[in-house]
Amino acid sequence: MKKTSVIVNWVLCVCVAVWLSGCGGGSSGDQTQTPPVEYKYSPPLDIGDGWQVGDLDQLNIDPTALEILIKNIQNKFPGYLYIDSLVIAHNGQLVLEEQLRTSLDFADGWASNQDIDLHVINSVTKSYTSALIGIAIDQNLITGVDVPVHDFFQHKQPLANWSESKASITLEHWLNMQSGYNWDEWNVSYLDSTNLNSQMNNALDPIRFLLERPMATEPGTTFAYSTGISFGIGRILQLASGMSVADFLREHLLIPLNITKFDYWSLDNQLHTGSALYLTTRDMAKFGQLFLDGGVWNGARIISEDWVARSTTQRVNLNESGSFGYGYQWWMNEYHVGQQTFKSYSANGYGGQYIFVFPEIELVIAMTGSAYLDGQTSGRDIRAILQQTILPSFVNAN
Repeated sequence: MKKTSVIVNWVLCVCVAVWLSGCGGGSSGDQTQTPPVEYKYSPPLDIGDGWQVGDLDQLNIDPTALEILIKNIQNKFPGYLYIDSLVIAHNGQLVLEEQLRTSLDFADGWASNQDIDLHVINSVTKSYTSALIGIAIDQNLITGVDVPVHDFFQHKQPLANWSESKASITLEHWLNMQSGYNWDEWNVSYLDSTNLNSQMNNALDPIRFLLERPMATEPGTTFAYSTGISFGIGRILQLASGMSVADFLREHLLIPLNITKFDYWSLDNQLHTGSALYLTTRDMAKFGQLFLDGGVWNGARIISEDWVARSTTQRVNLNESGSFGYGYQWWMNEYHVGQQTFKSYSANGYGGQYIFVFPEIELVIAMTGSAYLDGQTSGRDIRAILQQTILPSFVNAN
């Protein structure tokens, strides 16, 4: 599989400009009146990929609300924009699979992807990276999460902004996004060349760029989301295993999950483990099901149950109530249906890429999207879709 190295900031800007000039920046300005699209539920196909397929009608689950949801997406109604696919698994069965995009977009150009079923998953990649670290620890390739991360990069010494505080940063600090580095990639658009993530991607030595960041706080005290850290975690995996990240991913995770089709773009000759994977939505849902089942897929153990539990345990509280937080490259959140509250852990990616796992109701939801530009995220409300449509369809179905 031929890979292309990506200089993200200018590729994004050029592709966005071309894309906007070709499509007018979205559907809101389209004056052409077209008949509304009608949609009728049908169960997913059984393609022999390891999924057991279920039919909502035969499972006594009313598909009406989901039919309205898909129709709203297809007709580009406000609140349902920029959603490219939706897959749902319930009680271990794949019960809904809809590919909703009809053409490739500029994000496919990052890896020269030509397969419409493959979709960039951006930061959902981080959760896969965490799983690979768990596998490497299970195999004794890495001693544990307490290992100091800078010990893996002695060949990069001397480093600027070195301190004893920096020497105490552990792998767990990286997994929890509590490195202490001065890093802010959220307050500048990812499409802007001044974004720290773009600066790292364009650096002559990206890992050195990360390791030389000045310290802002003591390790383990402050949450600072960093795609650079997730790239660094992948470099640790590469150094510890002696394999390329892509080969380790393929051998120890994708092949065991019967995933044969994927793509990625590279940074510094390595699969960028913070944001570069392309997968089908059906295969994204397999990863969620793997975690829901404690690291087992179709009776075969892929990841230790201990790592699944540890990585999906909330370790950082991100609001006062503790209802929103972060684990080992996974997000934790709560959702509400009437008076009921359901805890979830999820993998989230820029543009609208998601894997949601709701353990209490045995539900896995995978979605892809294309809300990349400023203002587009307001075109769809994922929380409302979950709480008002998807979850109510399944909460009483167990």
